[in-house]
Amino acid sequence: MENLLIAYIPLILSVFLSRRMLQGAIQKLEDDLKIKLINYTTKDKSLQFGIMAAILVLFLLNAKFQWISFWISSYLSIGLLMISAIFSIYRAYQKLKADGFPDWYLKDMIKGNLLLQLGLILFLVILTLS
Repeated sequence: MENLLIAYIPLILSVFLSRRMLQGAIQKLEDDLKIKLINYTTKDKSLQFGIMAAILVLFLLNAKFQWISFWISSYLSIGLLMISAIFSIYRAYQKLKADGFPDWYLKDMIKGNLLLQLGLILFLVILTLS
């Protein structure tokens, strides 16, 4: 149980820091771009969150019930999270770039999302190594 609590530390920190970074960038945007951003994120974030949640739930269930080797499940989960993160960030970047979002916002968006994904991956790595 201690390892689970330790694993949550980078996850919670990454969520907090990522959220703060993204909110700061959003506040600097012009109002018309904020409206466009709301339309994009409401659709895409739900799907992305669902995928990440499913990966984490399956990882934790496998840790409890040992359906497949823990190491295989760990590497598979980390790999799927990385692929999902890269794909979703790239797709968001393409949409926002095409819609005229400024480069500084795109860089902040990429950094914030990568920070969040790093926290998820560290969560799994800590659980795997413990």
